Amino acid sequence: MKSYTICFILILLTPFRIIGQQSRPVIHFVEKEYDFGTFRESEGNVIHDFTFTNTGKVPLIINDVKASCGCTTPQWTKEPVLPGKTGIIRISYNPKSRPGSFNKTIQVNSNADMPSVTLAVQGVVIPVDQVEVAYKYTAGQLRLQTIYAAFGEVYKGDTADFSIKVMNTSMDKSARLSFRQLPQHLRVTMVPEVIEPQQEGRIVIEYLSSVQKDWDYAVDRIDLLINGQPVSGNRISITANIRENFAGFTADDLSKAPVVTFDQTSFNFGTITSDQVVEHPFRLTNQGSSDLIIRKVSASCGCTAARPVKEIIGPGESTEIKASFNAAGREGSQKKAITVITNDPKRSKSILWINGIVSKPENSASKP
Repeated sequence: MKSYTICFILILLTPFRIIGQQSRPVIHFVEKEYDFGTFRESEGNVIHDFTFTNTGKVPLIINDVKASCGCTTPQWTKEPVLPGKTGIIRISYNPKSRPGSFNKTIQVNSNADMPSVTLAVQGVVIPVDQVEVAYKYTAGQLRLQTIYAAFGEVYKGDTADFSIKVMNTSMDKSARLSFRQLPQHLRVTMVPEVIEPQQEGRIVIEYLSSVQKDWDYAVDRIDLLINGQPVSGNRISITANIRENFAGFTADDLSKAPVVTFDQTSFNFGTITSDQVVEHPFRLTNQGSSDLIIRKVSASCGCTAARPVKEIIGPGESTEIKASFNAAGREGSQKKAITVITNDPKRSKSILWINGIVSKPENSASKP
């Protein structure tokens, strides 16, 4: 009789155990590492917010946040973070009497399914008198902190900004900065408009993603003018990863969304010679309930080309992405990627692969 009772109790408890396991909150960080870049000790504390979202089904509680060094001070969202809501881990680094590079870790402990998450911050602290180290790049009479503006992930419709510190090293000539032929999705402001001799300023670049027609990894290069004139070393490269924001989708929205599938995501062309071109169609099908839109198709190499037969695919319809690989100038093992960006909220980015081996043509082997 006792054995039957115990079995009955275990049967009753099993569902509750499963539910308990599946009801843990889930902590998702937008980023886990941040680079403060190069900054002067005299600027004081630098601060960065790590944003996280509770993608689970029960409230998320941050129990504790510990930094690896007393120079790094964490603050965090103390109240429970409800499902679908966001919170922050704010990190402040004090550079006083700490010249040189640094790399600090922060451990976040919570009640999430992954109870411990490690974040990291890094940067370089420069004493005031080391201008050349703080401003590594030269453009005419200017020195720039960087010539690369990496915006990272930008959701379509959002506006992001990036600031580049500059210094006018001239002893007697002011500098009015401007840019030649800016694309519509970039807006640049100089702070101040005119940088006086031996003074510092900032180039503030705004990225208007709603105007940008490109998707995924986008690159722009803009030329700096000083007092209306071009100078050597004046090109600034700007990169951004343009993403579609599906965060507001409800369960009903997801059920009506397009669904992208491929007949295959990898094609091996075997062994070919370097005078050959391989072509292969990847078949794409929309298994969702609304139109699937192909936002962008790009290849990782100029030797590889890919294009869709059509860009809007109705529910239940299919199309082909015609890919080709030109082996000219190649030799040995080859593996090339084709990136496909769509409006499928669950799989907005797909990677297709073309791989194989390229050898020299037979007639080339006999040539001296």
